[in-house]
Amino acid sequence: MDVIGIGPLELMFIILIVILVVGPRDIGKTARSVGKFLNRLYKSEEWQNLTKASRALRTLPQRLAREAELEELASIRNSLKDTARELQTARKEIASDSNAALRSYGKDKSARKQAMDSWKKPLPSKEESGDDPPAPPADNP
Repeated sequence: MDVIGIGPLELMFIILIVILVVGPRDIGKTARSVGKFLNRLYKSEEWQNLTKASRALRTLPQRLAREAELEELASIRNSLKDTARELQTARKEIASDSNAALRSYGKDKSARKQAMDSWKKPLPSKEESGDDPPAPPADNP
């Protein structure tokens, strides 16, 4: 059993020292005055400031880590925004280039007809192309 970070043997040792220092008759008065002192101490403004400072120091590493992560996330967000702008610009450039190409393609009807006719031509046959497959090897018994 651990109470306020003090084990049972440590508590017995503290009680023994108090009995030796104060004496068995004055323990009640001493305990009452120590209780009043601790009550005034805990309610004092200085104690409250001290506990706030202690709490701030204990949470400082976590707060710094959160702030560092937030800064890192902000820099990532900014780089993503820059990339999005670059992609938007590239998309606009591609769209304008493709529109210009389509306009020029639409104006030149003879080039379009020639391109369509080239797709309609049949592929050359094997005899016309001269690409005969190699003959299988002869069996020599």
